[in-house]
Amino acid sequence: MIQPWTATCMQVYCHTVNSATNREEAMAIVNKSLDRWITLAMGTARGDGSHLLLYPEFALTGFPLLESAEEWIEKACIEIPGPETGRLQKAAQDLKCYIGANSYEKDPEWPDRYFNCSYLIDPSGDVILKYRRINTVHTASPHDFMDAYLDKYGLEGTFPVSETPLGNIAMMPCGEIMYPESARMFMFRGAEVLLHPTSDHGAADKWAWESAKKVRASENMMYLVSTNATGQIGTFIPEGQTLGNSKIIDYHGRVLENVGGPGESTVASATIDVEALRRERRIPGAGNRLLRQRIEMYRPLYNQTSFYPPNQFADAPMDSKQRIMEIQQEALGNMAEAGIVNLPEVTE
Repeated sequence: MIQPWTATCMQVYCHTVNSATNREEAMAIVNKSLDRWITLAMGTARGDGSHLLLYPEFALTGFPLLESAEEWIEKACIEIPGPETGRLQKAAQDLKCYIGANSYEKDPEWPDRYFNCSYLIDPSGDVILKYRRINTVHTASPHDFMDAYLDKYGLEGTFPVSETPLGNIAMMPCGEIMYPESARMFMFRGAEVLLHPTSDHGAADKWAWESAKKVRASENMMYLVSTNATGQIGTFIPEGQTLGNSKIIDYHGRVLENVGGPGESTVASATIDVEALRRERRIPGAGNRLLRQRIEMYRPLYNQTSFYPPNQFADAPMDSKQRIMEIQQEALGNMAEAGIVNLPEVTE
């Protein structure tokens, strides 16, 4: 039996490193943020191994704007685990809690490439889960060298779910909430709690983003812990682009707690009852969204459909975000050919 436990959204500011001229300046900003994170964790963690703290997406650095891929890797990307995550690992160990976060990652296994990586640290200080974002516009994706990535990590490592004393936990960041397949893959692999470090609008339901959070939780019958940043400071992006409103949603799509606005906050803290979720998943009937799925009917159409071409950076790494835009143009042509979008006629 898994006893009910507590999840807390650690809503913090994102102090960006875009203005830093070198790695030393960037890491000074990162470590100052970590100082604050750890201070807040000390005042929040319950210290009995049944508390999970989740920080927002890329909140240690912000995201690349004018930087090339090479410049961003040199200046802002960290190794996971590494010296920076080591500070969070020690905090998790000292405070006897779980800590989830998200950072831009460099990996010697994939030279000249970088990832948007979500990761979970357990109370022993070990990094027990790493997920690299697939649907992205700022970084290369595992999809961009899909064959090699799947050969190395398999589906288990591509869509990792960690079996913990708190239940089966998965992570995915920010805009992946807009893609039903992303959360669905984790449910297929047994996830019961989905951690969602994000950097989004928070207040407005732009693109139905806030609605998608409820839907992903409900359609997959899983808890969703969504921690948003409360402003990006020190970059070209206005602080009000990320307005907090971190929230925790249950497996019926009900908001259990919501910060209710911007500003540093740990107000979104709620009880996660995994055993109650498991009971709901076992009951046949109209309310069980998992048991009513007819996967086989959809698989043929998925198998014959391909828009965004895979393996685009298999031979050479992405050199700039402009390359992603070029590939999206190719995907647009594929969608037009399939009759999904209509392109304007070209006149002489």
